Amino acid sequence: MSFFTLKIVALLSMLWDHVTYVWPLSLTLQVLLFPNAAETVPALLALQRATDYIGRIAAPIFLFSIANGYRHTRNFKRYALRLLVFACLAEYPYYLLFGFHGNIMFTLLLGLFTLRLMDWGNGKRVGLGCLLAIGVVIAAEYLSLAEGNGRYILFILVFYWTDSWPTRSKVLLWLFLMPMSRYRLIWMFFSEPLFTVGWLHMLCINAVGPLLGVAFLLFYNGKKGYTFPGNKYLWYVFYPVHLLLLALMRTGV
Repeated sequence: MSFFTLKIVALLSMLWDHVTYVWPLSLTLQVLLFPNAAETVPALLALQRATDYIGRIAAPIFLFSIANGYRHTRNFKRYALRLLVFACLAEYPYYLLFGFHGNIMFTLLLGLFTLRLMDWGNGKRVGLGCLLAIGVVIAAEYLSLAEGNGRYILFILVFYWTDSWPTRSKVLLWLFLMPMSRYRLIWMFFSEPLFTVGWLHMLCINAVGPLLGVAFLLFYNGKKGYTFPGNKYLWYVFYPVHLLLLALMRTGV
């Protein structure tokens, strides 16, 4: 699977996630198919919960793209500037749609700088860069700087560190790391009386769902794939534009 194919998969996954955020699948289908139903049809709710996993494919692929992009970029400053510009462009549409700040492009930018900081630190003293990177992860997690917090920064680092690992080792690592990164949800689920189907679904969708994105990455063949003029700007432009359109449609403007 080429990098271009992975990007398309991630774009479609993200689009599905955001569209169903605005128009939940169960409610949309109920209006279309069962307009007179007094409550949500259980089968439609089950369908929505099953298809919610589609939207969890995107994030790991986008995080991987930063590790991969950092490794291959010819101009770090231009790469970082591009992320910064589109992160700023996406911030207002992101706020309009979700009601809070810190879109994922800021997370990707912070992850990119963390990789650079790590290499700089390791160049000064062995292990220093890794300590600095972990410090950024901890700070981002507790300060809630952007979407995904320190968890996403850690994933970017792991994708970078494990690039040459054998597939089996990567699988075992992610099977442990992805669920454990949602330790707060796991703790809440088992420490409080939250044993409901809805809570179990939220736990699984957040702690296990992103493993689907990791699974797609296992098929990456290291090739760029199909290219066309402006190919590198496809996701950068798509992100703020689709957020703005969905936000405007949601508000009825």
